[in-house]
Amino acid sequence: MGEVRTICVVGHAGAGKTALAQRLIGLSGVEVELDNSPEAQERGGSVDLGLSYYQRDDQRLYLLDTPGFGEFIEEVYKGLWTAESSLLVINGEKGVEVQTEKSWELIEEFHKPVVAFINRMDLPNASYSKVIAEIREKLGSQFAPLEWTIRESDKFVGVIDLIEQKARYFGQSGLRDIPEELRADAQAGREALLEGLAEVDDQLMMRFLDDEEISPQEIRAALHEGMLRRTVVPVLCGSATANEGLRLLLKTIQTETPNFAEAQAQDGEAEGSDGLRALVFNVASDQYLGAMACVKLLHGSLQEGATFFNLNRRSKGRVRDIYRLQGGKAEKISQAGPGELVVLTKLENFELGDTFSDREDDSPAEFVSFPRPVFSRSLMPLSQGDEEKMSTALRELAATKTTLQVGRDEVTHETVLAGMGDVQLAVATARLKNRYGVSVQLHRPHVPYKETLMKTAKAQYKHKKQSGGRGQYADVHLRLEPLPRGGGFEFVDEIKGGVIPNQFIPAVEKGVVEAMTEGLLGKYPLTDVRAAVFYGSYHPVDSSEIAFKIAAGQAFKLAAKQAQPVLLEPVMKLTAWTPREFTGDLMSSLSSKRGKILGMEAEGRMERIEAEAPLAEVQDYALELKSITQGRANFQLEFLRYQPVTSLKLIEELLKREGRALGTAAAA
Repeated sequence: MGEVRTICVVGHAGAGKTALAQRLIGLSGVEVELDNSPEAQERGGSVDLGLSYYQRDDQRLYLLDTPGFGEFIEEVYKGLWTAESSLLVINGEKGVEVQTEKSWELIEEFHKPVVAFINRMDLPNASYSKVIAEIREKLGSQFAPLEWTIRESDKFVGVIDLIEQKARYFGQSGLRDIPEELRADAQAGREALLEGLAEVDDQLMMRFLDDEEISPQEIRAALHEGMLRRTVVPVLCGSATANEGLRLLLKTIQTETPNFAEAQAQDGEAEGSDGLRALVFNVASDQYLGAMACVKLLHGSLQEGATFFNLNRRSKGRVRDIYRLQGGKAEKISQAGPGELVVLTKLENFELGDTFSDREDDSPAEFVSFPRPVFSRSLMPLSQGDEEKMSTALRELAATKTTLQVGRDEVTHETVLAGMGDVQLAVATARLKNRYGVSVQLHRPHVPYKETLMKTAKAQYKHKKQSGGRGQYADVHLRLEPLPRGGGFEFVDEIKGGVIPNQFIPAVEKGVVEAMTEGLLGKYPLTDVRAAVFYGSYHPVDSSEIAFKIAAGQAFKLAAKQAQPVLLEPVMKLTAWTPREFTGDLMSSLSSKRGKILGMEAEGRMERIEAEAPLAEVQDYALELKSITQGRANFQLEFLRYQPVTSLKLIEELLKREGRALGTAAAA
């Protein structure tokens, strides 16, 4: 195989990324459909990472198409890590949008060379010059147009090639002279391009300053070097739907973006190794092929029947079937080489980010650190018999997405699905129905409150019952003490002189533990309590384990009422990144949620705000933040601690939200 390269297509939803990717593949004579899942077709946009390739002669170009909606940002992370370069698609009518900026930030974070393509230039309100100015203002001055638009009667009819200084008209072959009225613009555009490229090559700079003629070949060489150094971003334009301007875009990608070998050399990676090293950059599921491990070969080759070591799982595997994906179609192949993207099926015990190697002592490759989920909903199957089926399906779905997590809350006993927002969860539940036949209801999850005690208290309870025959008798004296936060539960046996025989002490502890499962305020479990049994009495005939268990539970409740029970609420650490113009609104919203601002500092074009707030107040913050900042901010949540709520009025309000009444112990 000759040159292999991978490019990741990114941009805002509606910019035409998927249509562009499909049209580029179509230039090879192959028709491909990328958004072929029922969920993508229902939404009218990408929800997964799409994989296809362009093959011509000895060149193979893999295209990774990513969703343009922010909640599916995981696919952009995976695509940018995998690709050698990126294609930033911008809407010619709308210019730089929210996800355009976020995509650019990730491109910079991953240090990827990039080509920009201004799409939809055939639309009546598209303005090339306006979008170029906005790109340079919001994203940076390194964006260098290689073309200028030709419009006749307000129609997009062609482009001026600033490198060749010739005009290209759509539907006509060959190059033509630049129209007289556009020559000044073309000359100014070429000089701006040369000025940007001169910073890459000192000799080119001297010749540019001396007004010497610079050939198109020299310009392209400087452009290629500038892309490798990530100091130049070539900008082209066209229309994917009208099939205009795409051949020059494809040529630029094939000649100016780094291929796999160049990118490896640029990053200082070892070349020429025969040993296998591949990474699972995506996990998918197909109703016919089953679980699919999408892997990139970092070096070495892969053949059917070969064995490998999964360095992350410390297990051995065998290559059974190898496929190359062309959209929704899987083409079976027998082997693959360095830089290629292929799918392995019939594998066991693998996860996203795993490294496969033919050396057991090799080290795993470093993969992506994904954002954590920030939005949760509890799930209930519509059919009672589907609970087990739902659990299995959720586990399979969560195995394909790092930003989609499922678990069972130990306090509320709910099945909780967490993701990046309501849209991602809606797609996940639609997939549950479409693929697994499980319909579910989504609800806001209950807050996993707990309860604790603030003071030390003692109580005695004597359980005595006589109703003919053998009776029941147990006398227990308990002392309850608060433990530091996170202390859990401690049970202390302080009995002396055998006033309670040793064989009944475990029953006392069991009675206490059972009593702690239901607190006195909102019937939440108690924690951070030490319980000491220090005195009591027994009857040689009527005492039993059950009697001591009952007595201990009642003694615990009596002591707890006197020990100032309080509600414990989970407090989250919240880190938000927002454009500076929204800083005030964001801080006001957090303050209104009993939040506490811990710090603030500038990070590039964004402001980073550190805060903490109760979980009850920020459960739906993903939706509110989107509204406050027009979708331009993002945030992360992390559990920090449990914090006492001492105000009875606030406790009553919080319990009311959860559909619970304040217990009688509140009056104690």
